[in-house]
Amino acid sequence: MRSIATILAPAIVLAALATAAAAETPAPPPIKIAVFPFELEDFSAGAAYVPPDDIDREQLRLSTEEARRLIAASGRYNIVDLSAVNDQAAKAGKLRDCQGCEARIAAGLGADQSMIGIVTRITRTEYAVTFKIRDARSGAIVVVEQTDLRMGANVAWGRGARWLIQNRLLDRAQDKPLIFAVAEIEYIDTSGEVIDQSADHLRRLRTFEASLRTDLAASGKLRSADLDCPATACSVGDLTVAQLLGKAQAAGADLLLIGSVHKMSTLVQWAKFDIIDVKARKVVFERLVSFRGDNDEAWRRAAAFIIRQISDREAELTRLAATALPRSP
Repeated sequence: MRSIATILAPAIVLAALATAAAAETPAPPPIKIAVFPFELEDFSAGAAYVPPDDIDREQLRLSTEEARRLIAASGRYNIVDLSAVNDQAAKAGKLRDCQGCEARIAAGLGADQSMIGIVTRITRTEYAVTFKIRDARSGAIVVVEQTDLRMGANVAWGRGARWLIQNRLLDRAQDKPLIFAVAEIEYIDTSGEVIDQSADHLRRLRTFEASLRTDLAASGKLRSADLDCPATACSVGDLTVAQLLGKAQAAGADLLLIGSVHKMSTLVQWAKFDIIDVKARKVVFERLVSFRGDNDEAWRRAAAFIIRQISDREAELTRLAATALPRSP
């Protein structure tokens, strides 16, 4: 029998390096995005004595309008109407402190993504601008970007917002999505359970793999590719990791997902997940998790958890493959 260390070593592997997609690939539909009003985070020495004034509020409004204008003009996004929003955090301009509640609000408006913008005032003449985009369905962060420290009073905030949207969102959006391939998940059962669930396990494995392909591609940052393998012979139990990486590279994939699930007892299962760069052969993410139960619901929960874990690192993984972007002037 294989040792526990050997059983748990196989992993789900994502690898990052962008490759050119086929020229005939149709453009994805515009992403519906809820762009919430920019908010002010004041860390200046006078923040406790000088509250935001009408000029501050007007410059935040202009920064929001400029961001929305640029995003809409790109043709890659459809701006969602926010007039129906009745959330207290949104009304108070405190979405930055609500632990991602903007995603829930955006989902209620039918948006695919939410975006908040934050102007951080360091001094009365120094500031930085940040935007944060989340997947409206899962709440996972899609991308977070910030300018370098910039000089200028509040009337310069719109200029910083314009630079950030153009250079850190729209220019990056021109990049083609990373291509990932999902290998079959290896399953090992050493529980000694009398009931034969092999057919159910095979069905659940295929469902798990299908969820990985569809849900990870939902943001538009990743696109799925198929491995050239015989059916039920394309897991880390059938091929070495090097062989699977070779097949992923042949499929034009930047990312390879492989995994192994080990049933230790009737109620306890372990799974090992990794993220590896196909070309560099470098592990950039890994998770070892356990889950209780061996029924459809338990497997669905496990798949949802792993997908969230990977999605939360999507921006970082994408950044590994992105070409160098211009620095804030």
